[in-house]
Amino acid sequence: MAPKPVYHDIFSERQHRDSVMCLWNPPQVYRSHLAYHRELEFHFIKKGNGFYFIRNKRYPLARNHLIVIRTGEIHKFIPSEPYSYIEKGSLYLPPSLVTSDRKLGAIIRKCPHIISLTEEAMLIEFILKNIAEETTTRENNWGDIVNAEITLFLSMIKRCSSRKNALATHNPLTEKIIAYLEQNFARNLSLSDIASSFSHSTSHISHLFKKETGLGIKHYILQRRIIEAEKLLTENTALKVKAVSNAVGFEDFYLFNYSFKKITGLTPTNYRRISKQPRN
Repeated sequence: MAPKPVYHDIFSERQHRDSVMCLWNPPQVYRSHLAYHRELEFHFIKKGNGFYFIRNKRYPLARNHLIVIRTGEIHKFIPSEPYSYIEKGSLYLPPSLVTSDRKLGAIIRKCPHIISLTEEAMLIEFILKNIAEETTTRENNWGDIVNAEITLFLSMIKRCSSRKNALATHNPLTEKIIAYLEQNFARNLSLSDIASSFSHSTSHISHLFKKETGLGIKHYILQRRIIEAEKLLTENTALKVKAVSNAVGFEDFYLFNYSFKKITGLTPTNYRRISKQPRN
């Protein structure tokens, strides 16, 4: 029997959204949706391989790769096989950590999305496991220890960010399609409309887009709408849920509720309620 993929949206429950979060995930099969977080993300690949789609490019990933995803960058993990086991450590830092430090902010902005670690891999693994342990157990002086570990981690990022790293798959047509969808995802788009906009057949557009992003165009639009709905529910609390549904392109309110819960695990109303809760 094939293993059941797991989907992690650790920010569905937002109580730690303005704090450091760190998880060490044992080998498992991931089912990844298109994602968007306000947090700065780092993922260290201990075992496994595949691809990461970030913004509008696809990057190969393998053992000892460190993935850097900046605030607000849309991304998605693409398995190399239907059931690819990945072991990884994930660190999430609040945007304020970068905005308060100009030099660090400049480094992160220029940092490649994929860093190939060599002798630093063992140290990065140790740091992430230690942060995950400290933020979970919260024993005496855990905050000081975590701050020291993060300082060391970011120092390693500075050291490694300038070296030659894994190159992204560059496909100008895919990038143009994504730019087009960013401008028009809330409209009632058909595949033939998109294909005609770029003077290609629907089959060519569909095959290319799925290869590069790991999603069919219709699923990309659906998940992009849900991401936008998450933003509106969190940032514009005066906007009614039905108005949010309309704003992101859903004509059917029932379908919006169904799709939102299927992707995030929460109804739009519960998502908004949890996002208002005090952070620890």
